[in-house]
Amino acid sequence: MPEFQYQGVDKAGKRVTGKLNVPTEGDLRMALRGQGIRPVRISKVAGMNRDLGQMLGGGGGGVPLEALVAFTRQLNVLITSGIPIVQGLEILYDQSTNRNMKTIIGAMKERVAQGSYFWESLAQYPKAFPRLYVALIRAGETSGSIDQMLKRLSRYLEDAARLRKMVKGAMMYPAIVVSVGVGVIAMMLTFVIPKFEELLKSSGQELPGPTQFVLNLSHFMTQNIVYIVVGTITFIFLSIKFAKSTEGKATIDRVMFRAPIFGNIMVKAGTARFARTMQTLLASGVNLIDAVEICKATVDNAVIENAVAKIRGEVEAGKTFGMVVTKLKVFPDMAVQMISVGESTGNLDQMLDKVADFYEEEVENLVAGLTKMIEPLILVFLGGAVGGLLIAMYLPIFKLAGSAG
Repeated sequence: MPEFQYQGVDKAGKRVTGKLNVPTEGDLRMALRGQGIRPVRISKVAGMNRDLGQMLGGGGGGVPLEALVAFTRQLNVLITSGIPIVQGLEILYDQSTNRNMKTIIGAMKERVAQGSYFWESLAQYPKAFPRLYVALIRAGETSGSIDQMLKRLSRYLEDAARLRKMVKGAMMYPAIVVSVGVGVIAMMLTFVIPKFEELLKSSGQELPGPTQFVLNLSHFMTQNIVYIVVGTITFIFLSIKFAKSTEGKATIDRVMFRAPIFGNIMVKAGTARFARTMQTLLASGVNLIDAVEICKATVDNAVIENAVAKIRGEVEAGKTFGMVVTKLKVFPDMAVQMISVGESTGNLDQMLDKVADFYEEEVENLVAGLTKMIEPLILVFLGGAVGGLLIAMYLPIFKLAGSAG
């Protein structure tokens, strides 16, 4: 979906600017009109500028999961209280603090006020509202139980946010600590070690091997600091761009699924996400074939997505859901057995709920255990690296002191 950049004037005469992913320029003008903004200039954002903006944290058409959870929960409360959707959207528009969400709510309010279904308005923003969200709201509007669907969505999104936070924390914590440690070592090699070198050279003695190695490493850092910084920034930018691409994300998912430590977390987190999504769809009245198709677009993991793609073809060919899941060899054995039992007893949605609860708890326990295990390893690594540098630099001083004695 293209990204547009706009400049306009609000009701108070104040100049405003922003960006939004919308299907067409007309949709953007409708969104701005819903906010009381008169557009002065609209332009499409170039591809490179969009990539840079996303890398630096700029907004696109999507919204944070936390903002989507808050929107769903608040809209559920408003509709349950008997407030019409248009009025509810107007209230949420005034309260929203996220720029993208505020713009989207304003546009949806205009569409619904003009006679569109609420789910049709949601479908205009696929980056903000996943396919599952639109499907459940559509089912709720059709059956007249949109409040119940919003309640189910609130629970689903809250569980997804909690699971995502746990997995993200497990991945990010060691990466951040190691990155800080490497940065500290680089600073020592660039600024601290050269000061020691002046002192050691003034003594006129032959330097030990470890000391000479550290000095050579320091020379390399100081002489190539510009290339190292530029290379690091370029590597980070290309890595982020690769990770955001479809092929890159699939490659990372496959590697992480087979990783020695993190693989178990990824498998169980993916199982919990799959089970929770299927349970929410089936409990909302969506048929099994459509639920599998929606789940494939929502599960957010290339390995499980490929597995789910195989499920639909097999189920359409007449095989049972439990039989197909057993053949995939992707999900844990216990999850497969529970799904088979649930299908055979006619309680598949309830069993999927139990599977999701169990594996979410498993992920939480694994993350807690991983954190306790990694902390001492990181401390040993960083302490050994920094201590090794200091010992290498003090060796000549100890040798000089021994000779003097």
